[in-house]
Amino acid sequence: MDLKYSLNETYLIISEKAIKKMDGYKQINNNIPEGGGLLLGRTDISGNTYIVDITEPLSKDIRKQYFFKRIDKRHIELLKIANQRCLYFKGNWHTHSQAYPVPSWLDKKSWKTAMRKSKPGESVYIFFIIVGINRLRVWAGNMETEEINEMRLQF
Repeated sequence: MDLKYSLNETYLIISEKAIKKMDGYKQINNNIPEGGGLLLGRTDISGNTYIVDITEPLSKDIRKQYFFKRIDKRHIELLKIANQRCLYFKGNWHTHSQAYPVPSWLDKKSWKTAMRKSKPGESVYIFFIIVGINRLRVWAGNMETEEINEMRLQF
């Protein structure tokens, strides 16, 4: 089942496929390092964004129990391939070993950097997902104001 999140009049819909892939990296015990990657999707004319797929952790990425850094250049290659299917960069995701994930100061710092450097196409927002053990949480970074706010899950 897809998940739908909102912030003001903006919606983010995450496909079941993307959710299942991210769930495969949940840190359900101490032996599992953080994972992460890119969010791939499209934004419609109303400003609603659909996350259709993700990139997954790759061999050259740095993965530790409390740290993930995406450095493998194949993420960009995968993004270029996704572009051919009209899927574009929409943000980043990673895991935390918390049931209810809370962004660290390092997460917030990297989100601000991503907002300054990214071009998520037709969207005003760039999205950040943290996958926890029991729940995933979503934040939207406004590219114009540089404000970051948590999105609400719609039932």
